[in-house]
Amino acid sequence: MYEIFAKLMAERGLTAYRVSMDTGVSQATLSDWKRGRSTPKLPKLQKLADYFGVSLEYLMGADPNGRPEPMAPPSDADIKFALFGDRDIDDEVLEEVKAFAKFAQERMKNRK
Repeated sequence: MYEIFAKLMAERGLTAYRVSMDTGVSQATLSDWKRGRSTPKLPKLQKLADYFGVSLEYLMGADPNGRPEPMAPPSDADIKFALFGDRDIDDEVLEEVKAFAKFAQERMKNRK
C-alpha cells in the first residue's frame, strides 16, 4: 500500500507532511505504515483514497486500473445553484466566480 501512496504523492508533487495536514492522518501514522510498524485501518485508507481521487482498491493494490473517470466540469447552472441557490445572478458575477476558482486552482497547483 505504501508504494502506491508514495507514487501518488510523487505524481502530484506532495510531501507526507502536506498530505497529513490536508487529511488529518498523522505523519507518525504514515511513517509507521512506511516502516511496516502498523497496518492502515480502513477509515484512514478511505480518507487517503478520497484525497487522491482513487478507489480504495487501487490504493490497496488490488485494482491497478481503479482510478475513477475524471468528472465533467460543472455547468454554469450548477455553479449558480451551488453558490447562490434560487437567487438569480448575472453573467458578470458568474464569470468572476469562475475566474476566482481558476486562480485558486493554479495557486494550489503552485504550492505543491
